[in-house]
Amino acid sequence: MFDSTAVKSILLFSLYYASVVSAAVFTVGVGKDETTGRKGIGFDPSVIMPSAGDQIVFEFRSGVHSVVESTFEDPCTPKPGGFNGGVHTVADDLDVDATGLPTVTLLVNDSQPLWQAGGKCYLGGVLAANPTSSQTAAGFKENASKAGSAPVNATSTSSNTPAQTAPASSPNTNSNSAVGFVLDRVVASALGLGLLGMVTGIF
Repeated sequence: MFDSTAVKSILLFSLYYASVVSAAVFTVGVGKDETTGRKGIGFDPSVIMPSAGDQIVFEFRSGVHSVVESTFEDPCTPKPGGFNGGVHTVADDLDVDATGLPTVTLLVNDSQPLWQAGGKCYLGGVLAANPTSSQTAAGFKENASKAGSAPVNATSTSSNTPAQTAPASSPNTNSNSAVGFVLDRVVASALGLGLLGMVTGIF
């Protein structure tokens, strides 16, 4: 005999982690002009609204590009201890939407605002995730334009071929408390689904 309370707990645990598997994925082009769809400065799209458990996949286009976490007030200065996607060099002769481009993936843990900046931050190379009515995407970009021409410095540098993708366990996926590791959640989800199958087989 199985204790009904224990069975209910296992089911709730399984369903919670199963929901992570179905989370949305936001693919953001780094070094792509969102107005023209061509290679350029900034992020495409430059504003997203992810929920807890969603993934943000930064896909690096031709050229030398970076992405680091910053703050609304100081968009072009890396946030201490914040996410650092590194510097990625991609061949110039590739199409803007070529396959196998290098990527870095973030997992969003809550719905708090996240502010990201590229190497050309002061020219509008910024990404606003979950902006608010008081801290808007337009205000973030305006603050960036006042930062001057100093480039944003990522703390790690990598040279990637188009076929390479940063693994989830890489330091490039590290961030503050708003971001976690994708791999950990996927493994946990698989365990949860396995438990759900086991419990279902009991009845």
